[in-house]
Amino acid sequence: MSRYANVFERRQSRFWYIWYWCPKRQKRVQEATPYLLDDHQGRRKAMELVQEKSKEAALDKGTNGTERWEHWVPDFIKARHCGPERANTLQRVQGAWKQWYVFLMDNHLCTPRSLTYNDVLKFVTWRSSQVRKTSKKQISKNTALADVKFLSGIMTEAIHRGLANVNPCQKLGIPKDESKEKPEITDHELVKIREALKSRPEWMSICFEISWNQGCRLRETQVPMYNVDLVGNTISFQAKRRGGRPHYFTTSLVPTLRPLMERLRDEGHTVTCVVPDEAGRMWHEFFKEIGLGHLCFHCCRVSVVTRLARAGISIQKAMRFVGHASELIHRIYLRLRAEDVADAAVALASSNDGSPQSRRGRQATPEVLAA
Repeated sequence: MSRYANVFERRQSRFWYIWYWCPKRQKRVQEATPYLLDDHQGRRKAMELVQEKSKEAALDKGTNGTERWEHWVPDFIKARHCGPERANTLQRVQGAWKQWYVFLMDNHLCTPRSLTYNDVLKFVTWRSSQVRKTSKKQISKNTALADVKFLSGIMTEAIHRGLANVNPCQKLGIPKDESKEKPEITDHELVKIREALKSRPEWMSICFEISWNQGCRLRETQVPMYNVDLVGNTISFQAKRRGGRPHYFTTSLVPTLRPLMERLRDEGHTVTCVVPDEAGRMWHEFFKEIGLGHLCFHCCRVSVVTRLARAGISIQKAMRFVGHASELIHRIYLRLRAEDVADAAVALASSNDGSPQSRRGRQATPEVLAA
């Protein structure tokens, strides 16, 4: 007799019944089988069904239930992302885990050992078919792959704990979709944005001006006033984490931003502005309401990088100003137009006019080759 399932007869019924432990409902369930009591093979067939249910329940129970996802994953997430400075990251990964847990329970995948490569592929399809509650837009494949990357870290921890042997989330071979390119904010759009911000909460105007001048990210605009040095004319931002620790970088304060910082200091502000939890959604709705739905807040960073390149600032100085560590990432932000490279066309024209000076610049002389 199994601890998790068995077969029995019910009064006034012509069919065999079974009871079993249901992993999804987390309780004992009774149900009828399609096998008749009068059938000499009915009990055998019912027992085969009992054996299947018993295996599922035994896998679900794990080692006294300690292998189940909910027994250790929530605590592991909190321990890994503890601290007030990681509150946003914790909220994001908890959202990813919520989606995974729904999928795992719906598919009776109660422990890390039960997860397979095909289950992960099935999750990508399932997640990509969902629709966001706020924007009503369909979840992208890139978001689904980001959730898979999150669970890959969970599965690695499961292997370390002896709860799994392999990590099926690795090396899926699914390419990401090409991300939509964020445009530069034009002068006309800038005027329209600033005019519309006059009727919005003050934090949005402050947030925009800081990012428009410094090229920082949305969350980075919430700067403690002690990180604004009006004497040394510098400002320090808490940027993306490196090695699991907060990373700060200090850059020059743009002169056009100085009057705003002086006003905030004189009014006794402790931070430049308080960015709410759903600031990204609020900015998305703002741009959509003013007829600039193709823009997003991160376009400020794109605009700053492009304006620096247009002004002739070297890529090394521009990277230092906005806090980019990778030259490859920095180049992705450039949105130079055809007129911005007109001087390059002039330089090529002057080198192709057929003069001896231009030919000397294009090819090595015999003296140089001999040397």
